[in-house]
Amino acid sequence: MRIAIGIDTGGTCTDAVLYDLEENRVLGQNKGLTTHHDLSQGILAALDGLPLALCRQAEAAGLSTTLATNACVEGKFRKTRLLLMGIDRKGVEKYGAEYGFTDPDALRYLPCRTTITGQVLEEPDWDFLRGNTREWFAGAECGAVCEIHGMRNGAVLEDKAARIIEAETGLPVVCASRMFSGLSCLERAASALLNAGLLPVMQEFLSAVAAAFRERGIRAPMYIVCSDGRRTGLSYTVEHAAETLLSGPAASALGGGTLTRRERAVVVDIGGTTTDIALIEHGEPLLSAEGIRVGQWKTQVRGLAAASFALGGDSAVRWDEYGTMRVGPDRARPLCVLASEHPEILPVLREQVRDVPAHTLPLHEFLTLERKNWRTLGLAAEDAALCEALEHGPLSLQQAADALGADKYLLRTAHLEKQGVILRAGLTPTDLMHVRKDYTAYDREASILALRFAAASLKTTPEALCARVYDHISREVFCAVLRMLLEHESPHFRKNGLDAGACELLRLQWAQYRNGGAPLLRCALGTPAALVGIGGPVHLFLPAAAEALGAECVIPACAPTANAVGAAAGRLSVMASAEIRPHGLNPLDAEAGDFEVLCEGLPPRRFARRAEASDWAVAQLRGLAEARLREQGAPGEVVFTFTEEKNESSVCLDTRLTVTAAIR
Repeated sequence: MRIAIGIDTGGTCTDAVLYDLEENRVLGQNKGLTTHHDLSQGILAALDGLPLALCRQAEAAGLSTTLATNACVEGKFRKTRLLLMGIDRKGVEKYGAEYGFTDPDALRYLPCRTTITGQVLEEPDWDFLRGNTREWFAGAECGAVCEIHGMRNGAVLEDKAARIIEAETGLPVVCASRMFSGLSCLERAASALLNAGLLPVMQEFLSAVAAAFRERGIRAPMYIVCSDGRRTGLSYTVEHAAETLLSGPAASALGGGTLTRRERAVVVDIGGTTTDIALIEHGEPLLSAEGIRVGQWKTQVRGLAAASFALGGDSAVRWDEYGTMRVGPDRARPLCVLASEHPEILPVLREQVRDVPAHTLPLHEFLTLERKNWRTLGLAAEDAALCEALEHGPLSLQQAADALGADKYLLRTAHLEKQGVILRAGLTPTDLMHVRKDYTAYDREASILALRFAAASLKTTPEALCARVYDHISREVFCAVLRMLLEHESPHFRKNGLDAGACELLRLQWAQYRNGGAPLLRCALGTPAALVGIGGPVHLFLPAAAEALGAECVIPACAPTANAVGAAAGRLSVMASAEIRPHGLNPLDAEAGDFEVLCEGLPPRRFARRAEASDWAVAQLRGLAEARLREQGAPGEVVFTFTEEKNESSVCLDTRLTVTAAIR
């Protein structure tokens, strides 16, 4: 028997499975709460529900996580600075938002002059950089650099800048043109900034898994699921953290496909923090034709045709000053979970609901301290005082305001929540599941009290509010599945997304499904593909969405731990890519003029014929991919897969070549 361990760490739960690679069956599964202050504790809790003797026999451990996805969706990845070299500030201000540059404070500029071919005409003022680096990168946990034509000169200026920044600050620094080969400097810069911001997140996760394995005597080599469904080694992952952006959704698709063996499916993973959707065609997860986009970030990272949005069991149920309910996108720790660990909050909740039964502020919410190293972050005095108060335990909003001597209306914690320093606990769908007894693992009284307060504040009944939230989640899943399918089928929607009118049409179809009757307009969008549901609460919300789509709903027996199954069942592979760009008089003629090859890690090369350029690029990529695979200790025969994609939107018809190396 050949055994693999699968571990998936999400924003709420950490799942672990033992998987028989020969028989393709799950030997054991377990879930534990993700412990953000020390991820290894949640991993140990999940592992300890599996037979330790079999864990120690495992020949491999596959890992996946939604921590990177959640960080992007919630805007909570680590504080980063990006140095832009030779890139015009006005261009960034005009076009940067399209690529995710919404925080001007994250950017620094250093003049230099290079030609479009990468020739350095004027180097940056290195002494100026040395003199300003500490100030520019103060408070950052990592850095990134991008030079406008760095992919054409071997990133020589980026390398020198990175060495200076590392020497002056001790921070890890990502070089954009070392990792990404595209010609768009803004896409390379965005990908590098994102990669740098996720480095600490990924390093903490991998270190936590390694610590848990050491503590239990597990020696299985570890691999992680990348955004395109490949598994790769840890040394590569640590440097290319952005390639795990869709690690969780990719593991969802792999797990859903492995457990159901469907040729065509829409895999819907409803987790604690996000809902992830992926498509399966011919039994394989579909890949995006372009770089993936997560939240505000448009990147050059290759990945699944997947969508992630901030809705799950831990989405905060709140209301605005006009009494309008919303679910998410903010995440909150369920009060039932907090009360099971800190029962001292129950008297506070009881007193608050008795004395102030309704309010425009979410007075039922509590603040908790997440990052124990907050003293090293250089926080402002008031922020530090709040963190010091929270070291003694959770505080309600009123208690936190009293501790600071502040008005509760003026209590500002959003910036600390964005940095992951503190986390709110509040009313969530998980609490409503406890009220309805659909899920009762934690303290139900806390959920009931919070629901009473929220219902009174929204001028409705607890029962009606539960029904509204359940219907809201089912509707959002329904709309997200249809949006995903429309973008897959239509080049227009794929390029431009769905506008407000198209989204309203989806909502009309849902209303028609819920209300019935005989409207003058009948909407009938659907899919012949099965909706495969995974994740703990999926059985509560997916059946209604599937029925509205006229689709079969399939929820496998191991749905709650399917991500970990996908991580365990994947195979080790690595990928290398290159671009071929024609430069002749007639670029539309496949054999006219000369052709430039931009290959990862190598200087640009030119060839007279496209065939020569392609042959050289494929040979280089095969060698590079196999070398990367062997560096990760992969034994056995290597098989190669080759893909060629033409950029039809370009007048020059650029071609992207990709070689994937995998163990047979």
